[in-house]
Amino acid sequence: AAGDVTAAGLRSAGHPLLGAAVELAGADRTVFVGSLSVAAHPWLADHAVHGTVLVPGAALVELALRAGDEVGCGRVEELTLQAPLVLPASGAVQIQVAVGEADDAGRRTVEIHSRAEQDAAGTTWSCHALGALTAPQAHPAPAALPDLWPPQDAQALDVDGFYADLADRGYAYGPAFQGLRRAWRRGDDVFAEVALPDTALDTADSFGLHPALLDAALQSMNFTSTDAGSGTRLPFAWADVALHAVGAVAVRVRVAPDGRGGVAVELFDEVGLPVASVGSLALREVSREQLAAASAGGEDALFGVEWVPVVGGAEAGPVAVVGAGGSYADVDALLASGDDVPGTVVWECGPADDGAVPEAVRSRLAEVLGVVRRWVGEERLAGSRLVVVTRGAVSVSAGELVEVGSAPVWGLVRVAQAEYPGRFVLADLPVGAGLDVLTAGLVADEPQLAVRDGVVRVPRLTRAEVPASEGPAFGDGPVLVTGASGALGSVVARHLVVAHGVRELVLLSRRGLAAAGMAELSRELSDQGAAVEVVACDAADRDALAEALRDRRLTGVVHVAGVLDDGVLDALDESRFDTVLRPKVDAAWNLHELTRDMDLSAFVLFSSAAGVFGNAGQANYASANVFLDALAQTRRAEGLPGLSLAWGLWAGAESAMTAGLGAADQKRIARLGAEALSEAEGLALLDRALGAGGGAGTDGLLVPVRLNLPALRGRPEETPALLRALVPARVRRHAAAGAAREGGPGLAEQLAGMNEGRRAAHLLALVRTEVAAVLGHRSAATVEPERAFKDLGFDSLTAVELRNRLHGASGLKLAATVVFDHPTSADLARHLRTQIPDLPAAGPEWLLGELDRIEQALADVDPNDEQSAGIQQRLAALAARFEAAARPAEAEEVADQIDAATDDEIFAFIDNELG
Repeated sequence: AAGDVTAAGLRSAGHPLLGAAVELAGADRTVFVGSLSVAAHPWLADHAVHGTVLVPGAALVELALRAGDEVGCGRVEELTLQAPLVLPASGAVQIQVAVGEADDAGRRTVEIHSRAEQDAAGTTWSCHALGALTAPQAHPAPAALPDLWPPQDAQALDVDGFYADLADRGYAYGPAFQGLRRAWRRGDDVFAEVALPDTALDTADSFGLHPALLDAALQSMNFTSTDAGSGTRLPFAWADVALHAVGAVAVRVRVAPDGRGGVAVELFDEVGLPVASVGSLALREVSREQLAAASAGGEDALFGVEWVPVVGGAEAGPVAVVGAGGSYADVDALLASGDDVPGTVVWECGPADDGAVPEAVRSRLAEVLGVVRRWVGEERLAGSRLVVVTRGAVSVSAGELVEVGSAPVWGLVRVAQAEYPGRFVLADLPVGAGLDVLTAGLVADEPQLAVRDGVVRVPRLTRAEVPASEGPAFGDGPVLVTGASGALGSVVARHLVVAHGVRELVLLSRRGLAAAGMAELSRELSDQGAAVEVVACDAADRDALAEALRDRRLTGVVHVAGVLDDGVLDALDESRFDTVLRPKVDAAWNLHELTRDMDLSAFVLFSSAAGVFGNAGQANYASANVFLDALAQTRRAEGLPGLSLAWGLWAGAESAMTAGLGAADQKRIARLGAEALSEAEGLALLDRALGAGGGAGTDGLLVPVRLNLPALRGRPEETPALLRALVPARVRRHAAAGAAREGGPGLAEQLAGMNEGRRAAHLLALVRTEVAAVLGHRSAATVEPERAFKDLGFDSLTAVELRNRLHGASGLKLAATVVFDHPTSADLARHLRTQIPDLPAAGPEWLLGELDRIEQALADVDPNDEQSAGIQQRLAALAARFEAAARPAEAEEVADQIDAATDDEIFAFIDNELG
């Protein structure tokens, strides 16, 4: 990268932060690359905010200016910062500055991305800034400063202790960024002198404008009327930035209001000639928690669900409708009819009961669970998919009411889709619409869809665009927290007091002060100035909750309570559903009804990503959490505050819901592309969500989850449809199985060219490879063929995962109990062989192919190698054995007679044969 030109088309960027540039083939685009670290650029370590080392916004502007100058667009028309660029204490981050094609006006886009250098192989790039570049000559430079300096009538400002005051507000600036020398104010304008400290002088000539010098110039904004004088604010949006002279080490600064809530900044050299100008600069508040989240990548961990339109797809083929209005009363009637079962069967879930919502939820789930179990338990249905139809059970757009009694069906069926891939489709139709509107959805070939106004829409996870805080999320009054005795509930309660200034807390738990740690938590929060009341109450008991809320006027509700009772669909029953539904569905509905007439500023529900993704083995939990999501969406549609946070796993706040996760569970979650959120990151994400007034997002649902997108891209399975906006949809071949995952030969085709011994070995290798993947082992060699799956650590959930992986690798329809029916790798491999009964016997074609391989290998063998003699002996022995096996039986008999005959008998035989 340091050379002028390389074979790859790289050229030196001639910049201390950018190592090289490359012009992309076939397009008028250029990408500049570099590497940043505190070791290579020690002056960057002096720019820390709330204890986190950040690349200053001034450096990002410098990068954009230099990249633009290289392509003739050296003026930054606009540059908006997307996320802080955090530098690690050790190691480096790679950066890219991408400049797009010029439009008709000569304007080009610019983007700045980074990723951790040690995770460079496939790691997702994080976007830090987006903007546009224009030609510098299109904008005139500012006029020179008047000769009189400092300006007449300007009042001198005290700069002693300036950096100590900044430190109290979170700005931990080291020597390289302590460049402010003097300052004055005249009206709304501020004037300053700044100089590059000695520690940064040796690099000044390498920059157009040293970032430390520009940053010091911006520090004078702390004396303007636009600065609140407290809190921590960082540059956010730049406009009309131009460089008029290079190599400055000291400048005079003028800062003035820009009329839009920001400031305009002009820099001049010591004789008053322009050095740089910023037409407009806006700042935004940043908290310690946000920076902690950014340092862990938290800026990329908040998502929403967007319903996007889709078109196209293959023909749906024959379709049968069962249930109300269909040709068959139910699935059993379809089977009893003797008719061929088509590839698609449509069944509509019945409408929710008119009674109480919690009971309606249980009724719907019991009905759907029965149908799902019947569907997967019948061999004749193995080649068909069941389309489960609901009405108004999902919110496709903001403001759309949700039928909350039916919404949990989506959680249950999402789990069925995970446990039985390819067997189920979810479809939501408008209330009153005929099933004919479903036709377009069936050809979309999507696992989940909704039809609205004739348009088929499908869910996609997208990064959430959360607006900046508009004020405190909680009003001046009591805030109720359920599940406060749990680890996560106590973390949230502390955070509300410390970070959000809540001064009245009502902590709800079933055991009240008798719960472990509750008395200590109450004392701790009281010592921090909060009035805390602990109430023993089961929120799922409506009468008990009504009594607990009597004469209270809450200003906020945070519902954290929840329990787990995991199991695959075959293992769940009504009781296990009820265990999980009570603290989620019943309690949330009671809170909704009993507080809806209160003037709440926030109604926050702690949901789970299990409902959004459909985690295998959590049908009851997923159903309960989808109810919370739907409730928040409906509340917002009714004009009430509502926010459901579908959390991923928290690592730092272990509770009854996560403490039971063993090493295998954690490896399984990691393979699915999910990682645990640290406590700091989780709280920072909570703040981001609450920053929009307690109901961020378009419809009241946000998904704070740490996704490992490189791991998702590296999975051999097809990309889940929900993630296709984040991870390209593609199919990848599994290395060991060699199945048709990317259009290659299927398993039967591969086995057809092998003899039975090779077939058995191939199937055993396939099974052992998939077992190792499920258990998180690095190599299939660790899986003993005759060792029982149970002894290897398998449970019902890992058994489902192995069945699904084998299905994906082989294309075979395998029973849900296949792992338990064939409890070792060797047994399972033998079973797979029985599922492909019509393989041809391995004939001469196969053997000739093997001989071709041997012949090719022999061509690379040195005849003089010490092992070549042994190879020749083995080949000769094989040839002799084959020749002997090929002799006719009569010839073999004659040879045996000759071996046993005397000399006289042999001569007599010759005389007789020759006459």
